[in-house]
Amino acid sequence: MSRILVLGGSGEMGSAAVADLVERTDHDVTIGDIRPDAAAQLLRRLGAPERVVRVDVDDRASLAAALAETEVVLNATYMRHNVPITDAAVAAGVHLVDLGSYYPETLQQLDRHERAVGAGCRIVPGCGVAPGLTNILARLGADRLDAAEAVRLYSYITHPMWTSPGIVVTRFDASTGTSVVLEDGRLVERPSASGEESVVFPEPYGAQAVHLVPHPEPVTLPRYLDVRDVVFKVGYPADESRRIEVLLELGFDREAPFELDGVAISPRRFAAGYIGSRGIGPTERSANVKQVQIDGVRDGRSVTVVYDFAVEQVGRSASSAITGTVAAIAADFVAGGGPVGVHPPEGAFDAQAFIDALTERGFAITERELIRHGDGSTGD
Repeated sequence: MSRILVLGGSGEMGSAAVADLVERTDHDVTIGDIRPDAAAQLLRRLGAPERVVRVDVDDRASLAAALAETEVVLNATYMRHNVPITDAAVAAGVHLVDLGSYYPETLQQLDRHERAVGAGCRIVPGCGVAPGLTNILARLGADRLDAAEAVRLYSYITHPMWTSPGIVVTRFDASTGTSVVLEDGRLVERPSASGEESVVFPEPYGAQAVHLVPHPEPVTLPRYLDVRDVVFKVGYPADESRRIEVLLELGFDREAPFELDGVAISPRRFAAGYIGSRGIGPTERSANVKQVQIDGVRDGRSVTVVYDFAVEQVGRSASSAITGTVAAIAADFVAGGGPVGVHPPEGAFDAQAFIDALTERGFAITERELIRHGDGSTGD
């Protein structure tokens, strides 16, 4: 049993993680949040001891004081906090998991490896659904093969940007700037939202257009799998893609403020606060769908292992439910031991044990294999 501090535990994803830790583990769970009343209310609803500490993660002293009272931190705050919270965890000598960042921030976290080793910390960045579950499935598939060659990770997400302010920011960041792919063993930069292709997901989702986003899997997977090609792409329903394109064209992703009636306003912050304030309606459905393909060789034959995974929710984001659950499992695993230093999920956890824990919670992952023929065709 360990003391686990969930930063941002009253939020959508954090509350899902707290619920899983309370209901399925014997850890002492504390919520560290800038909204202590909401945190206490959540713990009361779960029938758990009201262990709450007010934390402002932008305040170094506030964060350091909270970390001094725990052994494991589950960081469920916005991804912009991930690097400074990693530094704070190493300084405090505590273990850490977070929900993931895009590749530049992930590289910064990986650069903290030697410092984490010296402090005896187990730091596992990217423990959400993607990155996180996607990495673990890639590792599981590679372990099924004699040799792995390529990993292709695809995502289809249906909840709209008005789900929360954080989703607005995430959609902006995923659609601008630079993404990376691993091609023939080299990291190559590509414009985000480029490289569109059609991927067939299981019914009822079917064929969906996906494009590049700045995910870190092409950066982390080659450190643990001997693969030469890695790509991650995501797609949204057509109306959501249209909304993103219009808002970007109008400049709502810009951080630099403009003045209106004597008040300085950041277009980005305004868009996040205003659009994200709507939330998902009680009857709105959402889905988070993933497909991971691992090409390789087994017994002299070219094989592709394919994993399909989908979560649906009504009245809430499907991403919140699965992301929080994966993060809770990761925190429980980290509390139980593992390699010190900074290791993403594919290097920190036993892939099969992790999937078994997810299956115990009622989440189903399907696995299939395709034989790749010399002419490029595939078959069962």
